[in-house]
Amino acid sequence: MTCFVLDASAFFHARDMRVFAGPLYTTRQVAEELRDPMAQAALEILRVQVEEVDPRGVEELRRRFRELSAADASLLVLAAARGCVLVTDDGKLAAAARRLGIRVEGVFYRGPER
Repeated sequence: MTCFVLDASAFFHARDMRVFAGPLYTTRQVAEELRDPMAQAALEILRVQVEEVDPRGVEELRRRFRELSAADASLLVLAAARGCVLVTDDGKLAAAARRLGIRVEGVFYRGPER
């Protein structure tokens, strides 16, 4: 079963995540970015699992992709570790994911990109 790692844009844009059939994950760093009450509620309603990731992996990716935030890099670490599809509309994050061989789907479009 395919799993999905959600960027903050998935919560901010309020897309119906039920279309993603499979486990939903995000990282603690992204969950902490969610200030909007509806986005925070989506974590619980959709049963998104909030995961901790190895900070060394985050720092390594931030050195490699300097334009990424720690939260963005944490998503790449999680998606790579779990073999999940990354869900984001952030172009820089999507490009970095593709360079790492991580499948990407957009929040407003369907169909994996490679």
